[in-house]
Amino acid sequence: MKATRYATSRQKVCQHCSAAKAKCDRKEGRCTSFPAGELFCPINVDRISNRWLNSYIPIPGQQIKNYPATVTAFIYRILKSYVAVTIHGRGVPPFVHYSQTVAASIRPPLSACLSLVRICEKPLPGSQDATADVLQREMGNLYEQHRTFDDVTLLAAFQAYLIYSMVLFFRLNQVSNPFLRQAIMNLQDLACSSSRGGLMCIAEQQRSRPRWEPWVAAEAKRRTLFTMYLFDSVLSSQDGAHTFLGTELQGLPSSSNKSLWRAQTRHEWEMAYNIDLADWPGGSFRIDELWPIPADLDEHGVLERRNRVDQWLENVDEFGTMLYAVTSSSEEPYSIFDKRQKALILFLVSTAATFSGFASNIYFPALPTIAHDLNVSIELVNLTVTCYLVFQGIAPSLWGPVSDVKGRRVAYCCTFLVFLGACVGLAKTRNYATLIVLRCLQSTGSASTIAIGSGVIGDITTRADRGGFMGIFQAGLLAPVAIGPVIGGVLAGSLGWRSVFLFLTIYSAAFLLLLILLLPETLRSLVANGSRTPSSPVTRYPLFIYQKVTSVEWNPEAAPSQPAARKHIDVTGPFRILVSRHAAPIIVFLAIYYAVWQMSITAMSSLFQESYGSSETQIGLTFIANGVGSMVGTFVTGKILDADYRSVKNKYEAHLTQAHVEAGDSSERSATDMEDNFPLEKARLRLVPVFSLIQCLSIILFGWAIQYPDQVHIAVPIVSTFITGWTVISTQSVVMTYLVDIFSDRSAAASASLNLARCLFAAGGTSFVMPLVNSIGVGLAFTICAIIQAAALLGVAVQWRLAPKWRREAERQKRQA
Repeated sequence: MKATRYATSRQKVCQHCSAAKAKCDRKEGRCTSFPAGELFCPINVDRISNRWLNSYIPIPGQQIKNYPATVTAFIYRILKSYVAVTIHGRGVPPFVHYSQTVAASIRPPLSACLSLVRICEKPLPGSQDATADVLQREMGNLYEQHRTFDDVTLLAAFQAYLIYSMVLFFRLNQVSNPFLRQAIMNLQDLACSSSRGGLMCIAEQQRSRPRWEPWVAAEAKRRTLFTMYLFDSVLSSQDGAHTFLGTELQGLPSSSNKSLWRAQTRHEWEMAYNIDLADWPGGSFRIDELWPIPADLDEHGVLERRNRVDQWLENVDEFGTMLYAVTSSSEEPYSIFDKRQKALILFLVSTAATFSGFASNIYFPALPTIAHDLNVSIELVNLTVTCYLVFQGIAPSLWGPVSDVKGRRVAYCCTFLVFLGACVGLAKTRNYATLIVLRCLQSTGSASTIAIGSGVIGDITTRADRGGFMGIFQAGLLAPVAIGPVIGGVLAGSLGWRSVFLFLTIYSAAFLLLLILLLPETLRSLVANGSRTPSSPVTRYPLFIYQKVTSVEWNPEAAPSQPAARKHIDVTGPFRILVSRHAAPIIVFLAIYYAVWQMSITAMSSLFQESYGSSETQIGLTFIANGVGSMVGTFVTGKILDADYRSVKNKYEAHLTQAHVEAGDSSERSATDMEDNFPLEKARLRLVPVFSLIQCLSIILFGWAIQYPDQVHIAVPIVSTFITGWTVISTQSVVMTYLVDIFSDRSAAASASLNLARCLFAAGGTSFVMPLVNSIGVGLAFTICAIIQAAALLGVAVQWRLAPKWRREAERQKRQA
């Protein structure tokens, strides 16, 4: 039978192996064999071999590691240093014990590896691929034969395979080599096979002293396993994929203290282990004690864990220090609210935002009836729409800054009380003057719910998932666009137009009670990521309930002990954002598109009544297409925004991390560059021109279809309103998400500035749309609107080209201030 290169020869039997009737491979005192019964495996090792599948097939309870880019770069450098030490022959990586390299006990897989990687020390130009082929053949041989190895040789093979893989990646630049991905799968299979032989000594579990040889094997396995997981994190970052917390390792001891690992003799090690047993009467320190603190751990448990971490840090070696640096640098959750809690918050703020739309759209079908009942012209009634839009633009400029300083709950309660009082008055109005004044007051109360809701979304989401949340939020606030006119048409046609405001009175009173009971405070200057409990009862309830029941793991001690610096209410903030050069072009662009949309909606009631002879109820039904298009657009766009952002972010982080590591830049500079140079415009705005051009075509279709009602069926302009609603709200969702991203600390003010511009433009547009239509015709009027929209695309071009530079300058000035 042909012997393999890793066959071991039989040598003198030591006393321990002779008594156990086991095969001994070395002289007494250097024996690396031990009875299989001395080790056991406390974890499910099959999850190690299947770890590469986690990105494709999620398993229950898996958690994404939230490593900042600087930590990924730190891991990269540390692992790269292990490779450098090995190939230069200056030592071995800290997961290989010194006793494994002694000539009398070194196993062939590890011996061959430590010799073979030396050829990478000074590779000749162009020889990297040939050198990589040599290592790959050696790795193939190792993997093919690993099932024939005994436990100690299998450990050596596992360590050698890991070293080979890291040399390929860090030294031979085989980053894009498909072999490396297959090698990682094989490496995880080797890890599984080696771990199955035991990762702990039975004596360790029983809190007694094991023999030196099996302890060395178990400790070396664990260290190699931990290193493999860190290497997997680096590879995943390079590929732009998620990496997950190794929950399958829960319960394993962490790396041992340096006295045990560096002991040179059995006697020295036994003395150190006796001291270690006395120091840890409650059990050895586990790797999962370095993970995020579970949410259900009480104050005593948190304190005990911190004390154990401090005690462990007193005597760890460099490898343990590195493990602590990596795990402690994992970011605290951006928000402690779990998925169900975020869904409830999103439902509440989206419902709150419907009031602005309901108060506006429920009113449209009743415009002709109100004009007749109050004995005024339709132009004067349309003026109430204009006034509503004016105050809809101005009011958030007040309430937005209030919510950014005093809190979201306070702002919501105040605005809903104003809205409720206005609705009561409108239900009793008898003259035109009262109608227009109370409509302005009603707009003051309802309009700010959108700005405050955008602030809440900014509080609880990161850039990576904000697009999806904003999409759902926009869909919620647009539901009234679809059903508001239907309700308004039915109520005005059956119970009179005043019943519309009676409905809004009941609706707002019921929801205000629900809001007070269920919506927690989210303003980050008051509650941080939700982990700080304010002293004020208004903001304290129901936040403390959310903190108790959340499933997100968070550290109560990580929250700042002192409140963040309180900001002052800055009413001019939205106006400054509006005129800032890195926001003004995109805001003006959207304002024009929004104005044209509102002009078409405002004109719909009169145009459909005059051209097609529609009744109030029928007019209400025609608004459904516009509303449904708006909701569909924002749902789809939200998903696309998240996918685009993740794609751009992953590629950018992988590229920048690699570049900074190779250049040797400091971690601090890397973090700054990650924030300043991120191509946010590319991640957010690249769909805007597509939506814009489609909207221009739909507006032209709407105008010319109504121009010839005898020749064009009413379904054609209705379908065009679906397309218009879909495209304009998709564009609005993109732009609003972009503004919240660049003004994350003033998200409500940013939303208010956008609201101010679009409402003022819409107010101007709705005030002259009917005179324009009456003078030149509906087809030509909306064609002119489409031409203006096309010209407004210049703002997007300016934003794409110049805003990144302007934004970086503004951020640098802010940091220097």
